[in-house]
Parts: sequence; C-alpha cells; structure tokens
Amino acid sequence: MTLLAVWYGMVVVLATIGWRLGLGTTPTREFVERTTSTNFERRYFFLILAVSTIGVAYAYYRITAATSIVDALTTQTGNAFTEALPDSAGIATLRYATILAAPISVYLWRKKVLHPGFVLWAVLLLVANSMVASRLSLLMAVVVYVVLQTAVPRKSVGADRKSLRPWHIITAVAIMFLMLTALNYVRNGNYYRDAGVSNPIAMNLYQSGAYLAVPAQVSMGVSDAIMRGTFDKPGSVVASVSAALPSFLVPAHEVRAKESLGADSYDFSVSFAPNFTTNSEFADIYTDFGAWGWLYTLLLFPLAGYVFGRFLTYGPVIAGSAGVIAYCFAEVWRIQLLTQGITVFLVLLTLVCVFVAARGQSPTKLEDMVSRGNVKSSD
Repeated sequence: MTLLAVWYGMVVVLATIGWRLGLGTTPTREFVERTTSTNFERRYFFLILAVSTIGVAYAYYRITAATSIVDALTTQTGNAFTEALPDSAGIATLRYATILAAPISVYLWRKKVLHPGFVLWAVLLLVANSMVASRLSLLMAVVVYVVLQTAVPRKSVGADRKSLRPWHIITAVAIMFLMLTALNYVRNGNYYRDAGVSNPIAMNLYQSGAYLAVPAQVSMGVSDAIMRGTFDKPGSVVASVSAALPSFLVPAHEVRAKESLGADSYDFSVSFAPNFTTNSEFADIYTDFGAWGWLYTLLLFPLAGYVFGRFLTYGPVIAGSAGVIAYCFAEVWRIQLLTQGITVFLVLLTLVCVFVAARGQSPTKLEDMVSRGNVKSSD
C-alpha cells in the first residue's frame, strides 16, 4: 500500500502544479471577449456538431456493412458494433466529438441561444456513439457538462446559474444508471445470462462492482509483489518512453495485447478473469514498460494539469473541454487515458474549432463591447 500511496500522491501533486500554472496564465481581454460572444459560441458548437455527425454517420455505415444493427440489439451482442470498426484512427474517430457537442448543446439551450432541435440531435448522436464506445463517451460527456457549468460566471444572465437542488442530482443519477443499464444489457446481456443473471439491473450492478473491484485488486496485488521483490521489471530508459507517447504513435509490437490478458500478465502476482482488460494504470504501466514507464507517465500529469487549467481561463464552451482532462484524472486508478487517441483528438478538436470559430469575430466583438458599454457608440 505504501508504494500505491506514493504513486497516487505524486499524481495529485504533479497534476496540481500543472493546474496552478495553467490557471496563472491570463488570456488577452480581446480573446476572451471573442470567445464569450454568442456568435462565437454558436459557430464553435456547429463546427463540433458537424464533425460529430460525420463521425457517427461513417461509423454506422461501417457497422451496417459488417453486421445487422437490429440483430445485434435484439441478441445483446452490441460488442459487434465496436468490432466492425477499424482499430486505427480515421473518419470513425470523429464520432468522439459527440462528447463535446452534447453537453455544449445543453448549455447553449439553457442560455436560450440554441433551438431544442439541435440539442436533441446532439444528444442522439452521443447515445449512438455510446452504443459503440459503451460507458466512456457517456460518462466523459457528463463530466464535460459539469465542468462547463462550473465555468459559467456567477453573474451570467439566463438560466445558467439556477441553483442545484437535490432532486436534480437524484434525477440525473437515476437517468445515468438507467442508460448504463441499457448499454450494458445490449453489450453484455448474453455473458451475464450464461453466468445465471437475467435481470438487467442486476447485470449492471455486477458490472459496476467488477468495474470498481478488479482495478483495486490488481493494483494492491501488483504493489505488494513489487514491494516483496517477487515482481521486478525496471524497464528500459529509451524503450519505456513509449509509456508517455500518444497510443497511435506506439509501435504495435511494444504494446501488450490487452484482449489476451492472463494470470501471467502481472507475473502471477494476482488472479482475475481474462475478460477484464482495463485493470489498473499503475499495474499496466509497470507490466508494459517497467519502473521507467512510471517516471515517464508521471511527467504527463503536470502537462495535463496545465491544459486543464488553461482551458478553464477561457469562456465556458472552451472550458468545457477541460472536462475531458478531468475525466482522464478520474480514471487514473483504472486506465491511462491521457495518451489515448480519443483524448488527443478532443484537445486538438477544441483548438482547431476555436481558431476557426474565432476568425472574423472582430466586428461582432466590437458590437458586443458597445452593447455592454465598454466602448462608446460615438467612437
């Protein structure tokens, strides 16, 4: 446990340092005025919505060419959706833009600057993507919305800052649980029926238990084995750099085949069912890259913290992307998401859409400043 405490302590300290540095940066007043205008927020949203639509449409085009969607849903073999898509980055990767599009659409709708029809479309795209990517897209989108809402200035007009009541939280949790139950049933129903579980709610409870328990078991088992000296893997100073590289840049032969994990994966220091593939970032990094991999991975956290803090200094719709990094931090006990293509893609998508949406905003910005009284109309 001591080793685990040191590891997570370093993660928190380094991420906090980066976060404080990011918050310490001050964007120019002109840039903030551009990115908080209604015109910019709408343009930014529609760019992300367009990317989302293309990505989901292409993903389902590939899926329908390989399998029957109706049959997969009715036979609870939803994993066939994921298997029908290519493993490499491509047009289908654009579907992850739904993680930003859906929460931003809800925010703009509550601000009364977006038609409900666009909100419905963005949310449906998120659900469609969740059918392919399971829980991750849905949960990350929720975190993005939470961060986006907390970034709204307290004196913001409209419905943005309505007080959060207990029934809001209870309702949100209930809806999330029902959606996760449905997604789990579609993807893993047959597995649980073979194990003697027929109730979809019970299936989701078992799935949630495994989701929490397996990483804890593997982390503690591997930590204990390392401390006792029965699992020793220093790694390579050069080769272990791959631990901090984006996943799409890591040579395939350097990455362990996650679908074939067995008792020997962690040098027999812990046992688990072979169908679990995201067992512990702490243990997986050591197994794949050794102690040097830990060092290189830890260096990612101040960088991620800086990006998180920097996004928070901009307008709410941009600050929402900090939720992507926040979700990576929330999953650090289970899986390394900072280097995954989905995270890199969403950060780059934010930067590109900000650049495109901000172009040509000067006239609108001046009008906004005049209406706010920051510039006299006679000027």
